[in-house]
Amino acid sequence: MGARLAREEARSSHTHPTLSTQRGFTLLEMLAALTVLALCCAVLLTAFGQSAKSLQQVQRSDRLSLAARSLMDEFSNGPLQAGRSEGTWDGALHWQLDVSQQPSNTPQIALYRLDLNLDEERRHTRFSTVQARAASSGAAP
Repeated sequence: MGARLAREEARSSHTHPTLSTQRGFTLLEMLAALTVLALCCAVLLTAFGQSAKSLQQVQRSDRLSLAARSLMDEFSNGPLQAGRSEGTWDGALHWQLDVSQQPSNTPQIALYRLDLNLDEERRHTRFSTVQARAASSGAAP
């Protein structure tokens, strides 16, 4: 009789699988996995968007710094006079340079303050420096 029961159990397990022997994911598990995946994708897209925006800001800042250095070098070579000059650099960048003479403790040396304002679209930057010149000519000592 024991052998007969074993055969009937084996036969019934092949024709009608029980819940414990089924394999795969339920619909609820799939929905939960897709929700987690969607949240991860949203976080990654936000992070990539922020890094792209930061990269553009750094590139603009580098461009303005390069322009300021080039313009300051250009004015460093010649004589300086108090006053204002302005122009454009590389077509799209508007610049304005204010030169003012500063008090000096040494009569042989004239000090000049250079304030450079750069404007490009909605971005505005200001650079300042002080340079020493021979008092008689304004040329570099």
